[in-house]
Amino acid sequence: MLRNIDSIIDFSRATAQLRILIAIDKESLTVDEIVSRTGLRRKTVLDALRKLELKGVIKRKDSRYLLTDMGRSIYETLNNLILSDETATDLSSVRSLKPFLYDLYTDVLSIAYMLEVIKIIGKRNKPRACVDELALKIGVSVATLENHLRRFSEGRTALFRRIDDKTKGCIVYELTELGSTLYRRLYSRRRLLSSLKAWVKTILRLR
Repeated sequence: MLRNIDSIIDFSRATAQLRILIAIDKESLTVDEIVSRTGLRRKTVLDALRKLELKGVIKRKDSRYLLTDMGRSIYETLNNLILSDETATDLSSVRSLKPFLYDLYTDVLSIAYMLEVIKIIGKRNKPRACVDELALKIGVSVATLENHLRRFSEGRTALFRRIDDKTKGCIVYELTELGSTLYRRLYSRRRLLSSLKAWVKTILRLR
């Protein structure tokens, strides 16, 4: 669900749009009210509002902006993914959480992309792949994927090595030892279970 939403609102490159979506909530706000609630510059807000309007996420009524059906659907999806019913019925009842949610959505999406890349690379004999190929398979731009993977490619706990491969003429992501370990723990059991199911079906057919 997050990936579908990210195709509309690019979290890693369009945080202003995400902030505005959450700020509008179930209300209708003027530009000045949006500027006040988001802390963004007026020019940034106007540019983001124009893009959101073109995408059909918001609409303008007189001098106020409100979410369209698509916008409300996106908002509710994000709400349900982050907050349980026990925590709050909607984001408007916990406004103090909103500043933290901007980063939280991005973090959750980054983890989703990271897991997808580990799954793709881990299946190969040589656990590495060009970022262009990875982005194409996942269905995002190279810049977006790189933004999300950056945090997992640095430091002692890095899951990937980012290599500028001159021979291939592309940026390559390769699993580190830690990344390979994570892949085995997450996906090798699924492969084993799949093999077991296939084996059981074969035995049943023979009987």
